[in-house]
Amino acid sequence: MLETQFQQCVYVKSLSLSSSSVTIHKDTGIQWSARDIDISVSANYRYRYIKHMAFIPIHISDHGDIDATVSGATFDVRMEMGIDSTRRPSVRSASCHSYIDRVNVHFSGGGLGPTILNLLSSPIESYFKNVLRSTLCDALKKVVDEDLEKSLHRARITSKIGSKFVLDYGLQAPPVFNTRSMETFHKGIIYWKNKTEPLPFSPSPFPPATSTNKMVYAWVSGYVFHSLTYKAQMNDILKKTLTNDDFANGIGGFLNTSCKFGSMCVGKFLPQLQHQFPHQVVEVELKSRKAPNIVLVNGELHLIMNGSMALYVKPPTAPERQYLFTMDVDMASSIKVRYSAGYLHSKLGKMNFNICISNSTLHPLYEHALNFIMQNIVKHYMQPELDDQGAKGLPLLKSDDIKLINTDLTLTQDAIIIGTDLEVIDI
Repeated sequence: MLETQFQQCVYVKSLSLSSSSVTIHKDTGIQWSARDIDISVSANYRYRYIKHMAFIPIHISDHGDIDATVSGATFDVRMEMGIDSTRRPSVRSASCHSYIDRVNVHFSGGGLGPTILNLLSSPIESYFKNVLRSTLCDALKKVVDEDLEKSLHRARITSKIGSKFVLDYGLQAPPVFNTRSMETFHKGIIYWKNKTEPLPFSPSPFPPATSTNKMVYAWVSGYVFHSLTYKAQMNDILKKTLTNDDFANGIGGFLNTSCKFGSMCVGKFLPQLQHQFPHQVVEVELKSRKAPNIVLVNGELHLIMNGSMALYVKPPTAPERQYLFTMDVDMASSIKVRYSAGYLHSKLGKMNFNICISNSTLHPLYEHALNFIMQNIVKHYMQPELDDQGAKGLPLLKSDDIKLINTDLTLTQDAIIIGTDLEVIDI
């Protein structure tokens, strides 16, 4: 009986890699290749030989150290990518070819065994070379089929936007491999919390690529923004009752019907309020009439909104608040966008508006008074609120493992194109 034991810990003393690359093969997938791999390892060995001859046991045992080097190793692993049941990317090894140029083994120790084993090093090295050649691909396939596949299965395909919205960018189809690039197709839909109802509109076709000097290009369709505004409209997010508390940082007491000399309030521009409801507070019901639209015009993004504002006052002796009048408002503003650290940020330009009275119990209502009310609501509430959301940003291409560098932004017809290079973050 021969018993052989190697120490459980094999020490890698050195590892060098002349070149490693990932290349794209049109219509087939990705190939991972490495050339001129040199590895030096050490380990301990122990063996015991027991033989019974005429009932006489013969014991032979020895132990020592092994130093081995593998030189000139190469491999090519072809990988196919697809889509799994969770709409995440999947990967599997399709083929593997490996080669080992040289294997050198040296035994050392205090007994006669290492000397004998070194005399037999040539057949031992040949044996190890054949074994390593067949097992190298098994190890590489395991890296792809298990480790890399598990990593992709953990890939993030949703991002929360505030507390009410979720951006879903799971795959729509398997990746497509072109001559020098890989394309992936994502949903790009913003849902209300965890409700995934279909939308009543479809995305426009993407414009063609015009640049190739970045590692990654991401097309963000107007469909993403339309889904956000549509879900906000359908779930009554675009409603708000304004009180003086909403103007505390800019013009406190703005909705008062009466105010001191030198102060600003709606009562100064609507004297009927001051006379009929002195020392009261107006409430403004803001409501969007339809989902806001984000469009690209002459290379600029624009926000278009249609809403209404109903004003009420509640006298302290009245059981219910009293209706005053309603303004229909059409608003438009340019949008400046920038991309930073995985988020698309926005800031509104000057907001223009047109107003008209759709119903009123107050007469007369002068245009300058209505413009004054509207300007202050836009300046001190609406625009700061929208800019605050834009400063928080929309999560796009966000990763904890990869840093985006040299990023630029291009506005095209109904799409924003983010071009960026990638840098792996060292952990």
